[in-house]
Parts: sequence; structure tokens; C-alpha cells
Amino acid sequence: MNASIFAQLVVLGMIWGASFMFQRITVPVIGAGMTGAGRMIFAALTLLGVLALLRKPLQWRARWRDYVVVGIIVMGLPLTCFAVAARSLPAGYLAVLNATVPLFAVLIGWASSRVRPSASKLAGVVVGVCGVATLAKFGHLEMNWPTVLGFAAALFASFLYAIGAIMAKQRYGDADPLVITAGNLIGGSLPLVPLAIATAPAALPSGGVTAALVALGILCTGIAYALYFRILRAAGVERTVTVTFLVPLFALIWAALFLGEPITWAAATGCALVLFAVALIFEKVPGFARRPVPRIGQKLCREQG
Repeated sequence: MNASIFAQLVVLGMIWGASFMFQRITVPVIGAGMTGAGRMIFAALTLLGVLALLRKPLQWRARWRDYVVVGIIVMGLPLTCFAVAARSLPAGYLAVLNATVPLFAVLIGWASSRVRPSASKLAGVVVGVCGVATLAKFGHLEMNWPTVLGFAAALFASFLYAIGAIMAKQRYGDADPLVITAGNLIGGSLPLVPLAIATAPAALPSGGVTAALVALGILCTGIAYALYFRILRAAGVERTVTVTFLVPLFALIWAALFLGEPITWAAATGCALVLFAVALIFEKVPGFARRPVPRIGQKLCREQG
């Protein structure tokens, strides 16, 4: 990995890490519905501008059904769920829970294909669950109904991200990812508009809250996705997904610097466990088998044979 690609990955990690901080600013004032819808609308406008500059068609007439269905599952609902979770969970917690997407991807793939994952991936699932449990049990938050709802909403959003990735692969194939992302943002934001209107605050938000929402949409979603696809094209999937390791770290740093959220030992330990789990799932840890784990019966047959 050359210095340019590494620098772009760091910048992307910094931007996506800041998204959880911005949600902690906007959600208490304008609500989860307005935050989710506003973020997607600003991001969609940004990517539409990029597509116009690149002279790439959106293909709305041909793909609008896919844009709406996949957009709701992979963007609309998850972003709204994270906004709901931002009511009660610190930004660092949100980022760590967001990093559990690969765990759900392994479990969904196992359930759908019935092919056992490698020992490394199974170990990653176990370690990831331990990381989330560490946050929940030993964190500085009181485990009441709002925080339980926050954990459930964030984990459900991560589950939807994993489901949405599979759906997008099945429906879009080798289509231009920048075009697909713009279409999904538009399609996924449509059902959120009535929710945003129904839950809109009575008074206009302050300039700081408005700026946070604009930054959340334009910078943390629109520009971030454009940068992500730029890195993906230059460096490939395997190197690009390493940004998953950077996002929780920067989220903890930004929240501590600008929101005064403490970095407790439980938060640091939970974050470390989840990041180690992601490394195991990506099979980046030496010493763990990459072959599928055999069933007990199959193992006995080989030993007896």
C-alpha cells in the first residue's frame, strides 16, 4: 500500500468517525427522522452533482424499484436506526457497534449457504460478541430501557447493512457503484420524508446543529462515499476494507475532543475486541485456519478412513 492510498484511508476513517459525533449533535435537537432523512438528501444531492460532472446517468427509470427497496434496507433504515441509537449511546459506542457488520455478514453467509466459515471467521464472531458484551456490561452507561433500545437499534442497523450488501450484489452485479449509491440514497430517503416532517421540531435549529446536519450529509456520506469508491478502484477491496479498523478509533477521539465523552477502559477494551474480531473475520491474524471448519461427523470419518 503506497503512501497516497494510506493517507486517503486515514482521511476516510477520520470522516466516517466524525459522523457519529455529528449525530450526537443533531438527534437531540431535530430528532432521528429528520437526521436520517436530511443526511440522505444532502448526500444524494452531493453524489448527483458528482455524477453530473462525470456525465454518468442515474438510470432511474430502469432501476427505481431496486433503488427504493435496496435503498431502504441498506441506507434508509440503518441510518435512521443509528440516529435513534444516538439519543442514548455515546459516539464511540455507535462506531464500535457499527464495526460489527462483518460479524453479521459471516453469520448470514453461513445460514444462507450452509457452508461452515473458517476457524478464523468463527473466532471473529465470538470475539466480536465479547466486545459488544464488554461495552454493555462494563461501560459507564446505566443499562436502562433507552440504552438497551440504543444497543438494539445500532445492532439491527449493522444487521441490515450486512443484508443490504448481499441484496445489492444480487441486484446490481457489476453496475457502477457511484451510480448505485446515488440511486439508493434517493430511493431510501423517499419514505423518510414523511417521518421527518411528522417529527420536525417546532422551531428552527441553531446554526451549529444545521451545520452538523449538512456536514453529516455532504461530508460524511456524499463525499465519503465518493472517496471510498476512489480508493476501492485504486487499491482493491482487500485494502479498502481496512478502513473498518480506523473508524471506531477516530470516533472515540473526536467524541472525547469535541463532546467531552470519556474514553473508559471498557470502551477501549470493547473497541479493541471488536477490531480484533474484524481482523479475524478478514483473516488477517496469523495462526488461524482459513479453511472451513469440518463437521464432527466428517472429521471422524476422515480419522477412521
